[in-house]
Amino acid sequence: MEKPIVVIRKCEAYNREKLTKIFLEGIEILNLKDRIKENITIKPNVVLAHPKVAPSAYTRPEFLDALLCALEKINSHPHSFFIVENSGTGVPTSKMFKRAGYNNLKKIHRIQLKPYEESSKIKVKLQKGKVHSEINVQKEIVERDFLIYAPKLKSNVLSHGLTASIKLNIGILGDKERMLFHDFRLHEKMVDLLEVGYPDFIATDAIEIAMGGNQMTEHSLDLGVVIMSSHPLSHDVVCAHILNINPENILALTEASLRGYGSLKIEDIKIDTDIKLEELKERTATRGTGFLKVDVLDSPVKVVSGESYCYGGCNGIMLDWLYMLKDRAPQSFKRKRDITVIIGRFKGEVESKKVILLGDCTEVEGILKAKKIFKIKGCPVKHKDIILHFFLKTFIRAPLLRPELLMDAYPLLWWSHFKGWIKERLKI
Repeated sequence: MEKPIVVIRKCEAYNREKLTKIFLEGIEILNLKDRIKENITIKPNVVLAHPKVAPSAYTRPEFLDALLCALEKINSHPHSFFIVENSGTGVPTSKMFKRAGYNNLKKIHRIQLKPYEESSKIKVKLQKGKVHSEINVQKEIVERDFLIYAPKLKSNVLSHGLTASIKLNIGILGDKERMLFHDFRLHEKMVDLLEVGYPDFIATDAIEIAMGGNQMTEHSLDLGVVIMSSHPLSHDVVCAHILNINPENILALTEASLRGYGSLKIEDIKIDTDIKLEELKERTATRGTGFLKVDVLDSPVKVVSGESYCYGGCNGIMLDWLYMLKDRAPQSFKRKRDITVIIGRFKGEVESKKVILLGDCTEVEGILKAKKIFKIKGCPVKHKDIILHFFLKTFIRAPLLRPELLMDAYPLLWWSHFKGWIKERLKI
């Protein structure tokens, strides 16, 4: 049996000519040229894009521009290109496309941008799902001839330190389904989605990666490579090694391996590279992924965790929120407050000026002494709810609490969903 191939090529800058050449070479090595035809769907990573608070953690438009150039060179037959995405829960994808610079791609290439909220959906029944029996995805994910994933290589504390191709599948779901099982079962959820979201080609933007903080706001690190494959698990195993993570410590990868999607052993992968893996590991070793238990982090508020610990739910989302402060509001992060956040079923005594019970399942069995007690509901709690409620109840202002992002999160998101509802009714 042939080993799956992962191709790594040096690329220090977003140079169109060089990137186009790299993509063409990768497609040739992976023997995909004859499969590229007709309807081509591209799924990038655009959870959030903002020039000041989220400038580095999304797939760059220059990367997609060169990818489209390469695809257009494959043969003279006209292709239909669709770029699909559902950005972070609570923000309109169409606005993120614009902020990420994707609208400019329409001036250069014959593409259609397809925000999830405004697109036609198809219900797909899963044959192998552990937590999902069916999902609603964009029509272009299912009715396509060739599916390309273009993730941004970055760390993510909600998925044991890594966002790559498998984690990218969360963005094929709508907001409600996205949050279902987004808890201690997140790894099972992600692997369920591989049944529908299994890319034919993966081209990862690892020229400028994002690492060491919140998945949206973390700072950039120059890695200077493009990573390509047609095998999601092997691709992610190599990415884990590059970020100095043992793949066996990433539950989504171990789950995928157990379900027969491939091996976690790097010796079972053929790596075609023009740069040593050790050199890449040395570049990322200067900055950790930030993955740890939230109650261990030295933070501006005290966090106590009860049972059960949800790395992909309230515990992980709280950790992600704290890193958001650390990334883009470091002075606020350093300032200690007499505030205790309780997550899960906690047994013991808590005494604090303010106490926040985070999540539907949170309760205290014991003595609770506080001047004010607040509850933030959700299973899990959403990022935007933590951002808003912490500001209203503790006056801690998260970096994403900005007028333009508030407009995005409320009236513009509603308008985006309304446009999608109209299009669905009119069959546009």
